[in-house]
Amino acid sequence: MKTVLTEKIASTLDYSRRRHSCVLIQGRTGRGKTEAVKLWLTQHPDAYYLDCPADGGLKDFKSTIFEAVGVSDRRSLAAKRPTLILDECARLVPGQGTRARKLEYLRRLHDMYKIGLAFVATDFFLRECCNGNLGEYLEQFIGRFRDKLIIPDYVGKHEIRDIMSGFIKDPNDRITLWGSRIANATGTGGARRLWWLMEDASEVSRVTGQPLTLSLLQAVLKDYEGKNRLPSSEAQER
Repeated sequence: MKTVLTEKIASTLDYSRRRHSCVLIQGRTGRGKTEAVKLWLTQHPDAYYLDCPADGGLKDFKSTIFEAVGVSDRRSLAAKRPTLILDECARLVPGQGTRARKLEYLRRLHDMYKIGLAFVATDFFLRECCNGNLGEYLEQFIGRFRDKLIIPDYVGKHEIRDIMSGFIKDPNDRITLWGSRIANATGTGGARRLWWLMEDASEVSRVTGQPLTLSLLQAVLKDYEGKNRLPSSEAQER
């Protein structure tokens, strides 16, 4: 499903793929970055998703990349010139007193072999890159980003309407306002929470035959919070 945000993320990824460049997609948890990336990946078989490992050394990291792309070594990787999408890339920032070996390896892949790199991160990544003794080196690394998409924390009305239009034809202002409150509530999961609620409400509507109204959405939200259990799909089918 396309929204204002998924289109912006797709545009940034297109740039990385087309120019074999480094790009950064940054936004807080729950803003739908990973979902948008995976949607884009379905249309680009020459790009590969990597959930950056939290543990292991450089050798293990190389193996993870090779396995994701389906190659056996760096020469084969260079010949393929893929675009690598690195999710949760803050895991690649080393601890104090250690070298940034994984980030350095990625830098060489980009500089020497023109492999596109798309880093998907929360603001923790950039903040950590500028801290400590490695700050000067990592700031130089950050300077390689040819494009940066900084996703605002606030989920705007156009994005809300795009999300809800995927489930409700022409959502009215009351429903859109309700969706905005859900997506922008502090500490509850952001736009991702609204996606999940809409998906669940759509399924409840399908099973029970109830129209997907604001009242049903509010009931599903209460069900989420454990305040009012809705009939299960199995019970409705009986």
